[in-house]
Amino acid sequence: MADGAHPPADSCVKALRAFVENGKALLDLAEKESREGSLQEFIRQKIRIEQKQSLLGLIEAGAALYKSLSVKRIKDAEDLWRKNNHCASLRDAVRDFQQLEVQWDAFLQRLDDELQLSAKILDGDHQSKRVSPETSLINARTGETVTFEKYLGKGKKILLVLIRQFSCLLCRLHLKDLEKKQSSLDAHSVEVVVVSFGCQEGASHWLQDTDCQYDMLLDPDRKVYAAFGLGASLKKVLNFRNMLLYAEYVADNMEFPRGLPSIQDDMFQLGGDFVLDEHGRVLFSHCCQSPIDRPSVEDILSAQ
Repeated sequence: MADGAHPPADSCVKALRAFVENGKALLDLAEKESREGSLQEFIRQKIRIEQKQSLLGLIEAGAALYKSLSVKRIKDAEDLWRKNNHCASLRDAVRDFQQLEVQWDAFLQRLDDELQLSAKILDGDHQSKRVSPETSLINARTGETVTFEKYLGKGKKILLVLIRQFSCLLCRLHLKDLEKKQSSLDAHSVEVVVVSFGCQEGASHWLQDTDCQYDMLLDPDRKVYAAFGLGASLKKVLNFRNMLLYAEYVADNMEFPRGLPSIQDDMFQLGGDFVLDEHGRVLFSHCCQSPIDRPSVEDILSAQ
């Protein structure tokens, strides 16, 4: 929780009402724009971090809410509201907040349903249990075609980190965490390989921007993503709770990366982490349920 005294109940009411009003305006605009053309065009053109009036504007609104409440986490904000539950106006404001959450997530679910996105996500029983050595991908640094055979059969485990879009902050933080714990990975003979569905131009920019030293392979057809059951979902990426969690990063003065305007990326593709043995058998499988959902290094190293 942030240092300093917390605001009185009436200030909490004012901050909550401002957030809800902003959130409703963003949602109303999104619902209107989603009906004006194709959903694909709406998603491609109208949901962008650069556009303050898009659904992503709720992130900045959440950060502003935290600042008004002198907190940096949604959990602390909700604790504060509970402590002031004696205030009828605050209880009403919290109910409006909760109603906005229901409406927000229902809108995203409708988009997922209309685009049939959830139907493309495989359950665990249908996910690949082994990666073929002949699976061909592209070396992101050289543009050459490579196969998984390059990494298998060397007595090492391979950790495949399938990232989302190039501008995914959470993917970058996950890889930074792996880099910090490289000695533990080395001790368990685990080699990290990053996989992206993006183009080489985007990968080159990403590698330069992140200074990532791991091998990076490109899967433009998303055959590896599909084999592991990784689909796409607006709701799993942009649901109300996630937006408030993303706002915590902004409250911590972290900036979400911007995508290259010259490339087409996919914000709603989900990622995952998969450990293979030297024969390509899957020892550990983690299909991310949201951008925030990544396994800990300890969980990864528990793979046998």
